[in-house]
Amino acid sequence: MLNIILRTIIGLIALSFLSSSISRFLRRAHTATWFKLMASAIIWISVLVLSIFPSVTHEINRIFGFGENLNTLIFLGFVIVFIIVFKLLSIIERTERTVTDLVRKDALRNMIKVSHEKSKR
Repeated sequence: MLNIILRTIIGLIALSFLSSSISRFLRRAHTATWFKLMASAIIWISVLVLSIFPSVTHEINRIFGFGENLNTLIFLGFVIVFIIVFKLLSIIERTERTVTDLVRKDALRNMIKVSHEKSKR
């Protein structure tokens, strides 16, 4: 029962991140690119498929010789790492946009100040 609940939660997280990436791309956000959309889609669709069909992981385990418990921990670790990485990327991009806006405003202010001083002469 706990296994089904965890798989459902992971699937819902994957769906929410996937839909967020698609909606950001469709809104034509400044940071939305085809590459980011495709990378995000590949990662979150993979997480979704693996959470819905865990037998795929058993096949991968059989092929590579990993144990079941190790596979589960690695999978959960990847999901957590992907969530953190995507959140960090969005924070970094937001910070870059803010810095860019501040630099532009400061440059415009300096240009106006310099041109105002030249006109007084």
